[in-house]
Amino acid sequence: MLRSMYSGITGLRNFQDQLDVVANNIANVNTIGFKGSRVTFQTTLFQTLNAGNAPQNMLGGTNPMQIGLGSRIASIDQIMTQGSPMSTGKATDMMIQGEGFFILSDGVGQYYTRAGNFTRDYNGFFVDPASGMKLQGWTARLTQDGQRVVDTNDPIGDIQISAGQVLPAKQTSFVRLAHNLNAAAGLQDTTIVVKSALGENVPVRFSFKRDLTNLNQNAYIWEAKILGSDFNFSVFDSTLGSLTSSNTMNGRVVLDDNGNVISWVNYDATDQALSDTKISIFDVNGNVVGANGETVTVTTNAGNVTLTGSIRVTNNITGEQVAYDPENIEIVFDGNGQVTFSLTGSDGTPLSFDETFDNTVGGFNNLLSSGITDGDYTLTGLRLIGGDSGDTINTGTYNDLKSIREVIQPPSGGSLRLTDLNNPTNFAQAEYINPKVSTSTIVYDSLGNAYNIYLKFTKIDANTWHWKAELADGTPVYKTTVEGQMLNDPAEGVIAFDANGNIAATQWRIDSTTGNIDQTVGDGNDGSAGFWFDPAQAGAALNPAVNPASAAAAGPVLVSINFQEVSQFAAPNSIAVTEQNGNAQGTLESFAINTNGQIIGTFTNGLTSILGQVALATFNNPEGLLAVGNSMYAMSSNSGLPQIGVSGVGGRGTINPGALEMSNVDLAEEFTNMIIAQRGFQANSRSITTADQILNELVNIKR
Repeated sequence: MLRSMYSGITGLRNFQDQLDVVANNIANVNTIGFKGSRVTFQTTLFQTLNAGNAPQNMLGGTNPMQIGLGSRIASIDQIMTQGSPMSTGKATDMMIQGEGFFILSDGVGQYYTRAGNFTRDYNGFFVDPASGMKLQGWTARLTQDGQRVVDTNDPIGDIQISAGQVLPAKQTSFVRLAHNLNAAAGLQDTTIVVKSALGENVPVRFSFKRDLTNLNQNAYIWEAKILGSDFNFSVFDSTLGSLTSSNTMNGRVVLDDNGNVISWVNYDATDQALSDTKISIFDVNGNVVGANGETVTVTTNAGNVTLTGSIRVTNNITGEQVAYDPENIEIVFDGNGQVTFSLTGSDGTPLSFDETFDNTVGGFNNLLSSGITDGDYTLTGLRLIGGDSGDTINTGTYNDLKSIREVIQPPSGGSLRLTDLNNPTNFAQAEYINPKVSTSTIVYDSLGNAYNIYLKFTKIDANTWHWKAELADGTPVYKTTVEGQMLNDPAEGVIAFDANGNIAATQWRIDSTTGNIDQTVGDGNDGSAGFWFDPAQAGAALNPAVNPASAAAAGPVLVSINFQEVSQFAAPNSIAVTEQNGNAQGTLESFAINTNGQIIGTFTNGLTSILGQVALATFNNPEGLLAVGNSMYAMSSNSGLPQIGVSGVGGRGTINPGALEMSNVDLAEEFTNMIIAQRGFQANSRSITTADQILNELVNIKR
């Protein structure tokens, strides 16, 4: 009888302890970072009535007979599962998403918690609001160049973020350029197709190349070329004083920044400017001119008359016009009424037309109106004007005459449109995208004074751009070399791209004497690798009128330029300075914590800098930690040593700023456990009551 009573007592005691654990869980259902517990039971000793026997002889085996002596608590386990997040928006609140613990210190020992509801005291330390213990981690330290760094290899300590922290001024030493320069910038090659006098297509392509002799002017050297044809341009050579024949001709066009034509000039063979802007070709049925391009005059007894019109040679059999060499025509008057025309057919066969007339101007015009026939061909089209029809023509030989026809009219203003002079509805307009683009950046001297630097780019050739740097007021800055030498030449150079739009060269330059691109690198005269200027020099500062003229206490500012992230594709210009490493002085304005536990400060100069970093700890057996109250734990002999480091690595989890971890207690589960404990307690009390009644019956036997 006594065994059942004592067994019931152990059950009562165990379920009472379980109710205590459940009650504690429910009491902490809203405790930040709380981890619930559970109770597990196990049996105690057993009284053996029969040890049991193994099978032997003809008998089978018997099992042991034992009576249990109650139960006891096997363990009270901490359930370290993740609690749900609760967003607060408070900058100093943090939640660990993972298995790590925040580390707190009272100056003597270290404690660990999942509750991240921290505040700052008046000294700027992050503290637990209930105990005043300080949060552990790393506070940033200043390097010699004024930068804040966090070395997580250092021992952890109290995190202190003081108000009014200063970010020292830092001189700019490099800028980084990135994004795109438009490969389609400038004047694009343009082709116009005109018709010859005999209806043959004459395609003329105009190519444009930047005039490097004056980079500040939007000027291009153009070249016109007749494609796939025997036709030639008619160009007056001022040196020779005569017309020359060429498959190509050159000139220069100047545009404003909107692509409108300011001036158009044709060049002769010696690159001298011509007064006429029209473009002509040697063409059959063109106007007949002299060897120098002048009007042909014929001498008569009463003075000179002018030969006008164009030669037309017709095949009498087919009725078609015949091509001939328009660059070598001869007309001979013998003074006795005989005129001879000498031409060369397109196949190289000489053509000669002879005829007799009354040797007067009128007779010549009547003759050329009806035509001069020579075998299968008839010549017409010319006329004498300016005299009386009865004037007598003197003896004269007019050789090396040319047949010229104007074909293209370039623009004198507006957009660059090339117009067919014989068909104004036929024109070609050159596509133009401004070849100039600029970007700017602020750079700082050693005292934090700001200077606005403009980087100006001009496309000068296919895949090639010229750049220069200057201050906002137009004051030039100076050249630096790769080795960091400061020269007194202007800061400028040439960058080139490969066929894939990637940077191919950054140290070319323009030879100022020839206007050509110098591609030799390493000869001591490369393009600039950056720029420098001295704020102490008058005029170098943004406001030279101020006395003193500039920030004389600051030394020269030496800046290198990184072009490697610049590309050239046929897309709009987007080049920009994406990074420069200088700054003015700034004062701490606010801070925030990221998922790595880094405390990032924002300063009044618009920059951010790391101020510190929160440390986290993990344990091999977090359930073995010893709860010491205030939602804190201490290391125990079975928890293992703390493994301290940064969040995001080593299984420590990440930090969710502006949030707290709620208790992981499940009320539904706890109420269920409460019912089970209550019923278990009631059942054990009934076993004691029943044993008592049996003892009472035993006592009553004596009565």
